[in-house]
This record gives sequence, structure tokens and C-alpha cells, in this order.
Amino acid sequence: MTMKETMSAELRAIHDGDAWHGPSLKEILAGVTAEQAAAHLLPAAHSIWELVLHISAWENVFLCRLAGEAITVPKEGDFPPVSDVSDDAWQRALARLDETHAQLLAAVAALSEAQWQQIVVGKDYTVEYLLHGIVRHHVYHAGQIALLKKLI
Repeated sequence: MTMKETMSAELRAIHDGDAWHGPSLKEILAGVTAEQAAAHLLPAAHSIWELVLHISAWENVFLCRLAGEAITVPKEGDFPPVSDVSDDAWQRALARLDETHAQLLAAVAALSEAQWQQIVVGKDYTVEYLLHGIVRHHVYHAGQIALLKKLI
């Protein structure tokens, strides 16, 4: 398997497939209601909803970086605020998470072999390193969400 195939498979698995580490993010989020997602279950901790928005926002940053844009933080902020806690807004947040992840998968699929070792614009690391970081970021926050869900 090429690095592109391996990374694409790993990104799919951690989001909505058979992740080696445990349930995928989609499995963890299954059945979480808007009310549950918006709840602040621990002092000084983000809600499930805030974490979902954070993952989406940063996957968009990673997409911009893969496209050659020197971006440091998400336009909507590191942890975008939840302003509407309706069921519809929660479904939109989940749809955006899926959409952003699908765009990331498409961007990875479009990378040439030579691009994997290119330095990311404005950073001192390669595209390959960035993609490994994306996986770690996704898994880290999925674990946080899994723990918060257990508190519900």
C-alpha cells in the first residue's frame, strides 16, 4: 500500500470506519442529542458540540494548508462558540463535520507522491507529518468526546 492509500484508509477509519483504537468518531457521536452535545459536563471542559466544531474548524485549516495557504488558526476560532442549540443546528454541525472530513479525504487522494515530502507553507514540517498530526488530532478529540458521552 502506498502512503496515500494507507493515510486515506486511516483517516476514513478514525472518522466513520473500523478504527483500530476503538469506536470511530461517528460511532461515538451516534445517538448524542443536541441537548447532550451542548451540555458542559465537567468544569472548564468543552462540550461535545464545541469539540465537534473544533474538529471541523481545524480540518478546514488542514485543508487550507494542503492547498498552500499559510493559515495559523481557524477563521471561526479555535473552539467556535455554539450559538444555536437546536436539534437542526446539531444536525448541521454533524453534517459539516462529515463534509469537512470528506473534503480532507479528497485532498489527500489528490496529493502526488512528491507532495508528501514538501514543506507545508509557513511551517517547518512536511505534508506527511501534517497528515499524521491530523490523525492524532482526530483521535485525541474523539477520546475526549467518548469520555464526555460516558458522563451523560
